[in-house]
Amino acid sequence: MGSVKWTRREFLTAVAVAGLTAPGRAAASHITAPSNYYQQVLAKHPVAYWRLGEAKGPTALDATRHGHDGTYHGAPIFRETGAIRHDSDTAIKLDGHQSYVEIADSQHFSQPASGQGLTVEAWLRPDVLVFPGETNDPYIHWLGKGEKGQYEWGFRFYSQQSTRPNRISAYLWNPAGGLGAGAYFQDHLKPGEWMHVVACYDPGDQTDPQAGVSIYKNGVLRGSPATQPGARYQEYRIVPAHGTAPLRLGTRDLKSYLIGGLDEVAIYPRGLSSAEIQDNYSAQSTRKLGSQYASGKFGPDKTGRGE
Repeated sequence: MGSVKWTRREFLTAVAVAGLTAPGRAAASHITAPSNYYQQVLAKHPVAYWRLGEAKGPTALDATRHGHDGTYHGAPIFRETGAIRHDSDTAIKLDGHQSYVEIADSQHFSQPASGQGLTVEAWLRPDVLVFPGETNDPYIHWLGKGEKGQYEWGFRFYSQQSTRPNRISAYLWNPAGGLGAGAYFQDHLKPGEWMHVVACYDPGDQTDPQAGVSIYKNGVLRGSPATQPGARYQEYRIVPAHGTAPLRLGTRDLKSYLIGGLDEVAIYPRGLSSAEIQDNYSAQSTRKLGSQYASGKFGPDKTGRGE
């Protein structure tokens, strides 16, 4: 395998995530280079990617060059063991009581923006399976973008004591809300177990009878417009639009909150293929930091300058 090259921002992000104060020789010698998982994600050009490996708040760093840093709210627990094996990067734990991450609105987080759809990827660890929710048939929104009058998309998780025991769904709504187009899987879950959840939102709207939402668990397609009629935009006359609501991790619109872990959240300005999603799920290796980084060199380009 060739040597790993970091941009200056990626190096400083690693320093901050490691809880270090300066990128000097002694500090850099303890940093682990990006894992294969990290490299696979960035190779697919996400518009934002939050590793959630900070030692403390208030800033949740965006690992891309796009600067979509978020802000921690409430009392998240840092330095949780992360979802990626053989990776020193950590995760966060949320307590279900107004703990979440908020990122300012960007049109790049919206399904219509690119004309090529949208993919949202996250590692989720439910720590409890029975919990109160937003309705008498309890569920929470554990990640999403949307508020009253400007709903967009989100992930939902049902309590084990609901009529849809521990169903995990991905939805796309009209701005006014109401029923959304959604794909889902419904498995026997174990508390404290990480899972890789990916939602793909096709480009288009209700005028395309084939367009809709797909959801993957651990690299495997579990629900799609082809297998679940409710996943089709046409079914609920969905015409998605960009709204000004922020993106939130751990909640959608502050009405319900996740009790559990979150790690490695990424957003892509297109629909990833099944092969690309499996590629990310399977990426588990890591490589140590080379001597050029320990000496303070950030991976020079052809001109010899750091990026």
